Amino acid sequence: MRFVSVEDLNPGMVLGRPFIGKSGELMLAANTVLSESLVKVIQNLRYSGLYIRDDFSEGVEPNDLISLELRINSVAAIRRFMLDMQSPGDSRITRGMENIKGLVDMIVGEISSVDGAMVNLIDLKSFDLYTFQHSVNVCVLSCAMGSALRFSKTKLYTLAMAAILHDIGKVFIPLPILNKPGLLNKQEQEIMKKHAADGSEYVQRKFHFNNTICLPIKQHHERFDGSGYPMQLSEGDIDLFARIISVADVYDAIMSKRPYHDAAMPSEAYEYVMGNAGGHFCPEVVETFVKTVLPFPSGITVRLSNGLTGLVYKNNVNFPMRPLIKIREQLGIPEHFLDLGNDPSALDITIQSFA
Repeated sequence: MRFVSVEDLNPGMVLGRPFIGKSGELMLAANTVLSESLVKVIQNLRYSGLYIRDDFSEGVEPNDLISLELRINSVAAIRRFMLDMQSPGDSRITRGMENIKGLVDMIVGEISSVDGAMVNLIDLKSFDLYTFQHSVNVCVLSCAMGSALRFSKTKLYTLAMAAILHDIGKVFIPLPILNKPGLLNKQEQEIMKKHAADGSEYVQRKFHFNNTICLPIKQHHERFDGSGYPMQLSEGDIDLFARIISVADVYDAIMSKRPYHDAAMPSEAYEYVMGNAGGHFCPEVVETFVKTVLPFPSGITVRLSNGLTGLVYKNNVNFPMRPLIKIREQLGIPEHFLDLGNDPSALDITIQSFA
């Protein structure tokens, strides 16, 4: 299967994965043939794209560290919990947190059962679901990095809880500021910056979480060079979990289409993180990130520097920036495979962009 942006969906395409609605409901099953009306509906829902199946992408199965069902349930649980926070009803909030704890335990279980797996964070994002999907993605990526660092299951669970709740304080940010389509002014920036400390204080007061969860939530916007907030901490003064969540948070945010910026390619977000090692990010965490994340996930279509387009078919573990590409028949050139990592004739060929 391959990932297709919503702008490039056409009638007759076949869904490779189920299409999930805003409340976690199944809207279209896998193998559904898209009609013209279905394409319009999907485009109006402002999703970034879908996985489709066709002959050209046969044999490509994008890497998933957690099952689709678990991802759907986790996004829905975070959504319900953050909505319940905005209305009275302690019992609903308590039940919601217990549900999140159970789902996080399942996330840790699934990730820790796969040794050395790498992360593909391309998924179906919409503007309306961004906060909830982002929280789950940050949890998955943080947990994957923790697994690569050989954390115990208990330690992974604590990291994953802090990660999935890292943006919980955004509930207290006025919506006009949270969803502003342009740059925030200075006053709005100061209000936005409160979400880290407010979220940490909320879960400590409401659920009596200890500092192993509360500190990472408060510190996930601190930067290794001291340029972050709320306390301008630097280097080892920043909690280790916060240093991990910081990388996961920025990586997924850069890849997400928002009202104020387009989604970057995974490789661009990957290079941003690498380029900020020792600046914004802890170098040791970035080193782990590089071993954990796929800069070019299988299933995406890319344009090469030689003018050809192709599908990322398989990743080279030793050369993550140079995967195996399946080239379409084009320009009189027959369909073929091009191994950017091992083919001597491809040494000067690079991936330039999504196609």
